[in-house]
Amino acid sequence: MTIRLTALIKKKEGMTSEEFTEYWSTNHGKIFTSLKAVKENVVKYNQFHVLPKVTEEFAALGMPMAPYDGAAEFWCEKKEDILALFGDEEYRKNAVPDEHNFLDRSAVQILVGEEQLKYQKA
Repeated sequence: MTIRLTALIKKKEGMTSEEFTEYWSTNHGKIFTSLKAVKENVVKYNQFHVLPKVTEEFAALGMPMAPYDGAAEFWCEKKEDILALFGDEEYRKNAVPDEHNFLDRSAVQILVGEEQLKYQKA
């Protein structure tokens, strides 16, 4: 069974959406994916970037929009792998300090579970 952790995140105050997307995608992405703990424990890592203009269009239709700027998604084979990743000293030394450059760590919300795919277009 694959375990998925999704971290809902907000950009750092004072950052534009463009600055947030660029920094997270380029700078932090390189730091995070270079970590030994990532290579040993993570099956898949995805960044989900919210599209502000599209979000505004949906909000204008009366749809309730979540107050987040993105989601970091991590797939691991078992929960111990996720715990090993986030407990890793190199992660805490390199990735966590960099997170302060682009996101509000106090606003992060975590979901942990498993996927149950019900439909996929062939």
